[in-house]
Order: sequence, then C-alpha cells, then structure tokens
Amino acid sequence: MLHKTKLLGLGALLLASSPLIAAQHSNPVLQAIDDALPGDLINDPTVIDWVFYGNSKKPKQVEAPETPGKFAMQMQVTKKGANKYDMGINIPLMSDIKTGHVINVAFWARVTKAETEDGKGDLRLRINENKEPYPGFGEADVKLGNEWYLHEVQMRANRDIAKKDAVVGFQLAGAKQTVEIGQVYVLDLGAK
Repeated sequence: MLHKTKLLGLGALLLASSPLIAAQHSNPVLQAIDDALPGDLINDPTVIDWVFYGNSKKPKQVEAPETPGKFAMQMQVTKKGANKYDMGINIPLMSDIKTGHVINVAFWARVTKAETEDGKGDLRLRINENKEPYPGFGEADVKLGNEWYLHEVQMRANRDIAKKDAVVGFQLAGAKQTVEIGQVYVLDLGAK
C-alpha cells in the first residue's frame, strides 16, 4: 500500500495504526520521536548520512527547510542503470525484522530533475538483508514530484532479518535524475 501526504506532519500520517508497547531508546530524542508514533521506531530519523553505493556522484547534504529535519541528502544519478538497484542508499535498522510484522516506512523526498517521460523521479524502496544475495520484501516503486512530500509504504515481512544485516534500501538507478531524501521513519507495527 502506498500513498503520499503533502506536508501534513507525522502525526496525521500514521493515525490509522494502533500503538504497541514502545521500545526504549538510550537517546532521549529518539525516545521522544518513538513515543509520538505508533509501533516501535526501528531506525534513527535524526541521521541522514546513510550508506551510499553505486557509480554516480557522491551524495551531498542540502538544506530542506520545508521538511521537519531541515536537511536532506541529494543524490545525482548520472545515467540510468541496467537495474534500479545499481545505485542507491541503505539505511540501517536498529532492530530485528520478524516474519509477519507490518513495517511502515515514511520518508520525505522530491526530485529536482529527472529524465523520465513524465518528469517524475523513479525510486524503488525495499527492506532487505545487506549481504548477498540480498533477500528482502516489500518492494514498492514510488514516483517523486518536484515538491517535498511525505511518502508512506507499508508492507508485511515475509522473512526474519537480523538487525546487523537489516536495511531499508532506496534504489535510484531507474532514471538519470537528482533525488533529495529527507527524514526517514521506519516503524514496526507488530503482527496485525
């Protein structure tokens, strides 16, 4: 299931989900974010210097005052890849993924230019193990407009993934494009 919400704030985004017992974080900022959201926060949305891979320009931090985090990472894909996964970023997770749990990924993103038929950015999102053969689940294609939007993808885990290997992957090589990604929130909503 995928939808996008224009600048509504995180509370409105996830109202439909029921809260679980929240995980305890040693970082008080993370704990405050986790307490405000349903489920368990399983990534650190205050960090945007993610793991970049692929053959393109080095990502750079840019200002994004329209987003809650005020900054974003800008990735320039200099040519379309043979596969969407030829270039992208991985965001590490702080918790194991359990089979049957619903995982909600909400992220701020936009495209500043894209060589696509409709001018929209081409992003593929999935949760996977960050080791060969990179098994995962929840693959979803997201079209990015040129305005900041809070996108949301919800998926059910069909496998266990240990936290040491668990990442949310943003695959960006589907087009020659410049993509900006701001704060990312990954929530484990439990086995609903």
